[in-house]
Amino acid sequence: MKKFLCLLFATFVAVGLSACSSHGNEPENPDNTENPDNPDKPNPTGKTLIVYYSFTNNVHTIVTDLLTQIEADAVRIEPAEEGLDYAANNYAIGSALIQAIRNNPNDAASYPEIKPVEVNIADYDRIIIGAPLWWSNMAAPLQAFLFHHGDEMKGKDIGLIVSSASSGISGVEADAKRLIPEGNFLEPSLWIRSSQTSNCHSLIADWILHLTILNKTTL
Repeated sequence: MKKFLCLLFATFVAVGLSACSSHGNEPENPDNTENPDNPDKPNPTGKTLIVYYSFTNNVHTIVTDLLTQIEADAVRIEPAEEGLDYAANNYAIGSALIQAIRNNPNDAASYPEIKPVEVNIADYDRIIIGAPLWWSNMAAPLQAFLFHHGDEMKGKDIGLIVSSASSGISGVEADAKRLIPEGNFLEPSLWIRSSQTSNCHSLIADWILHLTILNKTTL
């Protein structure tokens, strides 16, 4: 009888130690989405990719600031032909590129060649597009990237940031939705005028906060 009681007691002790050990290995806050390296940056489930083109570097400045506020990878689109002066002759080259796309938007030959981009879009849950406005449309090199990869963004959350001098951005939004026909576009888009670029930090912060409220998630 004593042996049986001793054996029973030992079993209870072993079970109790096992339960304590298991509990000790659990994270203290498994639902905590705070980024331990920078608590001020949102760190949501899934990954964010920023894809952008920048000729005057306005969009590059915006993306650089955005990367201080969210966790994301960034890819800069570059034309295959280097050294083109899009500003020459009243932006004659850029105007011709946009007109070629307008004439036949479903033909791959209408889009300018861009440098190869090594990115696996399937790895990302949300894509942010950083786009300059050219003649009321999205800059041609960025359109070229989306023409070839827009279908890979099906079902993903799509955020749009547009830089322009003063023109409205509805044409750029229309281009994005045409090139990513099954994307889940987050509203509103962020429009940053050229004159606002150097002070874009607060505009970006407000945009992120607004998207968080509307979509119950963060970028």
